[in-house]
Amino acid sequence: MYRVSQSALAVIVTFAIMLGLAGPAGARTEARVRVRPRASGIIVQFKAGFGARVRAELAQRGLSVQRGLYRDRGVVVSIPAGSDAAALTGRIAGISGVSIAAEDRAVIRPLWTPSDPLYGSQWSYAKTDMENAWDIERGEAFVEVAVIDTGADLDHPDLVANLDMVNDRDFFSGDDTADDLNGHGTHVAGIIAAASDNATGIAGAAPGVRIVPIKVMGRSYGTTADFIDGLMYAADLGVEVANMSLGSTAADLGPGGVVLMQQAVDYARSKGVVLVAATGNDATNSDYDPATGVFYPAACTGVIAVGATTQTNARAPYSNYGPPVDIVAPGGDDASRILSTFPNDRYAYLSGTSMASPHVAGAVALMLSYVPAATPAEIESALLSTTQDLGASGWDQYYGFGLMQVRAALDALDAPSPQVSRIEGSDRYQTALAISRSMLETGTATTTVIASGENFPDALAASSLAGAYGGPLLLTSRLSLPPGLLVELGRIGTKRVVIVGGTGAIDTPVSSALTAAGLSVERIAGSDRYSTAAAVASRLRAVLGGGRLPAAFLARGDLFPDALAAAPYAYSQGIPVLLTRSGSLPDSTRIALVSIGATDVVVLGGSGAVGAGVVSALSALPATISIARWGGTDRYATAELIARGGITRGWSSGASFGVATGANFPDALTGSVACGSGGGILLLTAPNKLSAGARAVLQEFGSDGVPVTIYGGAGAVSKYVQGDLMRIRY
Repeated sequence: MYRVSQSALAVIVTFAIMLGLAGPAGARTEARVRVRPRASGIIVQFKAGFGARVRAELAQRGLSVQRGLYRDRGVVVSIPAGSDAAALTGRIAGISGVSIAAEDRAVIRPLWTPSDPLYGSQWSYAKTDMENAWDIERGEAFVEVAVIDTGADLDHPDLVANLDMVNDRDFFSGDDTADDLNGHGTHVAGIIAAASDNATGIAGAAPGVRIVPIKVMGRSYGTTADFIDGLMYAADLGVEVANMSLGSTAADLGPGGVVLMQQAVDYARSKGVVLVAATGNDATNSDYDPATGVFYPAACTGVIAVGATTQTNARAPYSNYGPPVDIVAPGGDDASRILSTFPNDRYAYLSGTSMASPHVAGAVALMLSYVPAATPAEIESALLSTTQDLGASGWDQYYGFGLMQVRAALDALDAPSPQVSRIEGSDRYQTALAISRSMLETGTATTTVIASGENFPDALAASSLAGAYGGPLLLTSRLSLPPGLLVELGRIGTKRVVIVGGTGAIDTPVSSALTAAGLSVERIAGSDRYSTAAAVASRLRAVLGGGRLPAAFLARGDLFPDALAAAPYAYSQGIPVLLTRSGSLPDSTRIALVSIGATDVVVLGGSGAVGAGVVSALSALPATISIARWGGTDRYATAELIARGGITRGWSSGASFGVATGANFPDALTGSVACGSGGGILLLTAPNKLSAGARAVLQEFGSDGVPVTIYGGAGAVSKYVQGDLMRIRY
């Protein structure tokens, strides 16, 4: 067992690394606080033979279907914005033919214990109810924890997968590599986020989150300036949590040092960082002597000050105590220390408030993964109100509010925010199939539209036709069908396939394979993308009954995001998407607008996308009465204006939203159809940061529990965007 004595590391210039020893005591349990999980929809189960009647009644009441139940036993319907889930469930239960209606709550999770080989030696997790917490949350990669310490072993096999190697920083040496020359920071980082189920070593408290190592100490010390720079740097990075297993007494800092440290803490708090710090290992009482008691920054206002307990839940005798103490967590003693990662691919047993603090920081990271929209004040309230009370009843100077209980803290959290989910496949084709499975019940789409997944203009025009047929938009490569496409066509009951695009986009081997599968196949194509879109508009008119199509979208045919954002409206409202060149209106598009009788043309994109010459040509058409332009400074701003325009015109109520990358388009193509099928809105975002326009629309038109679906995997829309969406607060 590796042991580091307190005296060996208590060389204080400004900071002492907090390692120490401990001893025994007793315990008392406090009841948990639980919050009812929020409903994401309502399950409606049919009586035998009443399916069609109930579906019609649900549609008449304006309730949209999220998906069907296995073996067509019923459906799950969305909860309209502003509706009370319980009251709506009761009304649905009263519909003739409904056998049962129940809220669809996200309450089912796998029960999980890490399989890491050294996990059996990590006694602290049983003391803090961590295993029950892991059943509902193990941490998300969009949550980052700054470990402000001695750095980290940047190659440790149990840490490397969770280290942010782009943003690590060494303020002690003044470089960009936070390598650990001591071992303390590596040990702390492992307690927070060592990888789990990787057949290696231990499990971290929050194994799914990311660690940013910020080095402010060398082998045994650091300066006040190093620490302040490190904390402010972490805040500017946008980390959610900062762990500070370091500190100094007020006497050693001096009056000016205390003020500077509080200023840095205030700055980090203003950025929304939850700050967690160790109280120190001198067994001193702040109430008796504030100058030498609980260390700073733990003693700063706005920091969760963490004392240490032993395996028997006693206060560790070294743990500093007094008024600043908020909570305690396992820190160990001579009899039973805390096992974690150590440099050179090793593991070590250490004890101290330095080990207690990262247990709390890891729990906070889990809480912010579970309810990302929670504020620091809500995190602290949930954490401190759900502890296991130790010592004197209520808060006391030795244990604060008590021993952290992580599952209870998670259960106590709630925040009004979107209900975010993701639909993805292994590639664009499998994502399209996954989207189809999510939007269509078995046997409900006799006609399916298929377009190229390699080049996208034909698919842009195809969304309106897919809506007219009430089916999905599926993608294929030019020469062969993707795996699983025929299976999905069989599931949804497709008898006829409409290919949009010529043989240059989808060649004859694809149509032959569809025909060989017993499907009726037809192709809609023109000599180029503009005439293909015109042909789709003509077919749309025929499918919808042959009358006029008064509204039409016009988008640039060689720049795809603007048309994508309008595709849900094209699908749900039967509005054709016609294509144009930037500087001139193609003849085929002009003829199509006249042929379908369009009197209301919405131009998608700014003047850089669709120029003034095109608008002039539209004005000269005999039937055109109204020309509107929905165009912003870039594709994301345009998508925002399209979203707002559709809401203004009543084409969507904002009851649901889709989010897709604006940098590449196949997921948005098929996702837009899913949005349209539910009357939703498609928003575009950059891959690694939620666009300002998407955030603004969701903030203004969304509501607590509104469904937000990400289309595509993390390579298209990153976990960071997912986190941004989940942090939106109503």
